Amino acid sequence: MLSLLLLGLLTQLPSDSAAPGLGSCRACHPRIVDTFKETAHYQTSSRADASTVAGDFTAGHNVLRTRSPGVFFNLRQQEGAFYETGVDSSSGASRTERIDLVVGSGRRGQTYLYWRNGLLFELPVSYLTGLQQWINSPGYPDGQIDFGRVIEPRCLECHSTSFAMSRDRRVRRYSGDYQLGITCEKCHGDARRHVQYHTAHPGETRGQFIFNPARATRTRRMDLCALCHSGPRDLKRPPFSFRPGDRLDDFLFADTGRATPDVHGNQVGLLQRSRCFRSSIHMSCSTCHDVHRPQRDLASFVPKCLQCHETSRHPNAAAIGARLTGLCVDCHMPNQRSTAIQINTPTRQSSLYFRSHAIGIYRDVAAELLQSSKPSGN
Repeated sequence: MLSLLLLGLLTQLPSDSAAPGLGSCRACHPRIVDTFKETAHYQTSSRADASTVAGDFTAGHNVLRTRSPGVFFNLRQQEGAFYETGVDSSSGASRTERIDLVVGSGRRGQTYLYWRNGLLFELPVSYLTGLQQWINSPGYPDGQIDFGRVIEPRCLECHSTSFAMSRDRRVRRYSGDYQLGITCEKCHGDARRHVQYHTAHPGETRGQFIFNPARATRTRRMDLCALCHSGPRDLKRPPFSFRPGDRLDDFLFADTGRATPDVHGNQVGLLQRSRCFRSSIHMSCSTCHDVHRPQRDLASFVPKCLQCHETSRHPNAAAIGARLTGLCVDCHMPNQRSTAIQINTPTRQSSLYFRSHAIGIYRDVAAELLQSSKPSGN
């Protein structure tokens, strides 16, 4: 965590940051907007309500026990609002805070935030949707009732479109001006002039006054993704000051803390190490990813691989047979353990696994998949 003083870096956003919402974009791009709203990017933060909070608040499923005797957390829903309560029965002490904001699309899990005096704090209990289990929020030790972790602006920069601070820098508080989720302007920039121009010139087909990553250099495209997918990096300039098309190295220092990029958060660093990336002058994140729609079917990525790789030349083509093209991603981009996120429960510590973006040959994974491809004996 950075110091509270870091909050002072986040000054009032420029007046041109108040770009039109998705409704303005949808008027001309309905299909793109409708599919984009289903993505994890768009859903990565939201206000807390019954449609966004994934946690199970039903009786029998709404208590998180800890290793400390008498210390537990109660999760409850009341009159449309959601609350976390930490209880120490040995001392009779307790504390309750309302869930105000949700961080995480819910595909893997969610962490919850609450407002206090113009600042945002992380609540101590998070929810893993896959396991349908309440857990200590990442970084929180088990058995402590702690509601004091301040959310730094750099975290919000990757989980929202914009957050502004009070005009009075002495106050160091968030103003009420923020835009949750990753929306169109996060990657395309302010759209007001774009909307005004094309409203006045409906016959113009080439987008004006907007950043189109498809027409940018590979470096600028990668910078756009690396803002949030290049690992923990210290700030050179205030959070939320980066604009699409800017040079990211002018805003963030290089991540020098890890010899090997972690699979969570530094997908760009892993991709850049890959021979596929280094052998191409064009390959970027968008070569395989269409951020405007959900992409969960691994088989849909295989044609991207086959643009450069011939299956007939694969050394295990005969052994794997028809399953060969279905295994490209699992074999050459396997799920790997993250050391950046630790899950702390009363009974064990564990880690989450994420898809590695270091495209390569993983001999242990290949051997396992090859073995699973062999027909079983009768």
